[in-house]
Amino acid sequence: QAVVPTRRPSLASYFQHDERDELTEASNAVVDMVQADNLDAAEQAAHDLLARFPDVHDGYDRLGMVCEARGDHRQAADYYRKAITVIRDHPDAYDPAFEAVFQKLIDRLEPKADAAAD
Repeated sequence: QAVVPTRRPSLASYFQHDERDELTEASNAVVDMVQADNLDAAEQAAHDLLARFPDVHDGYDRLGMVCEARGDHRQAADYYRKAITVIRDHPDAYDPAFEAVFQKLIDRLEPKADAAAD
């Protein structure tokens, strides 16, 4: 069952006006492509987003969404971990609680192994 992606907050406020608009537009465009099931284009756009804005979480977040839509939960969780790394690497730009959004996604995609061992 596919999870419909949602727009999570971006780091757009961290940039100048033109860059902020560009980041917001590019990030939201990937979500729209995923929702339209245009996953190859969404993946390429997410990689472009990551290349253009490497210091924000959006590119990894959007790549995670693409992988989730494809059912590749392990890869999606890996991208969400990378988003957490970006958040931790830029503590002045992010609310500390924001990484919990991605941790919840990871926990949903990768239920704890010790629960299976019991």
